[in-house]
Amino acid sequence: MNVLNQQGEVIELDTGFRFSDAFFSLLEFVKIPCPDDDLRCTSELQCDLFYRDTMNYAFIDSHNQHLADGRIDLAAKNLNAINNLSLDHLTGLKKKEFLERKLLSLENEIYLGLLTDFSMIMCDLDKFKTINDEFGHSVGDDTLALFGLLLSETLRPSDFGYRYGGEEFLILLPNTNLENAILVAERLRMVIDERLQIGNYGLNQVTAYDLSKSQMLPDEANINDAFFFARDVTCSFGVANYLENDQSAEALFDAADANLYIAKQNGRNKVSA
Repeated sequence: MNVLNQQGEVIELDTGFRFSDAFFSLLEFVKIPCPDDDLRCTSELQCDLFYRDTMNYAFIDSHNQHLADGRIDLAAKNLNAINNLSLDHLTGLKKKEFLERKLLSLENEIYLGLLTDFSMIMCDLDKFKTINDEFGHSVGDDTLALFGLLLSETLRPSDFGYRYGGEEFLILLPNTNLENAILVAERLRMVIDERLQIGNYGLNQVTAYDLSKSQMLPDEANINDAFFFARDVTCSFGVANYLENDQSAEALFDAADANLYIAKQNGRNKVSA
């Protein structure tokens, strides 16, 4: 997206920035719950709380000055920089540190009647340690990166994916009941099972690979360039719903974690709820 600065020059904004009725839509990843005594919960209040309580990456002085000067383009670039700080750069998903704030935000939206329900999916790559042991940590990193990409492609734009640990991930699904959350988890399970593979080109180039692209090799590729299957990658999923767990984020987390354990115990590559 492009905007004009004060000199009339066209400034290109990062891909992650988008305009809407509220200029600060980019702040969605750290949406702040409003105080209990203020039910208006306006975008302006959200932004004010964000800068007062959260924005401590040395951007605040320059950002406030940009707003005062009407330099929306520079203010937006600061927000893009903050957004980048929220991402796990291996998987492209949000960092664990931003999960608790989003959970509080979703709870607050239910309290204000802005949200009907939400669900959580916990997932864990099956036997990931054997991938590192057998193929090396670089292939393990390739596997995590491709998993993050496939997860992001499969989820809705309104869903939130987090890298919770090494090979552990967590997904928040706003306005999603338990039944539909199970369907999302099953769709993710099938995508990973059918597409995420580990193999090699020729003899040495072992990597993680999206099998749906296996027919996209150049016509002139010889046999040494072909992809040879080595092993598949699967994932287990535990699903839980907020309203069905006493409207408690702690109980929701515990239920999703317990269901993930059941999926593992039942043979892995399963969805449990």
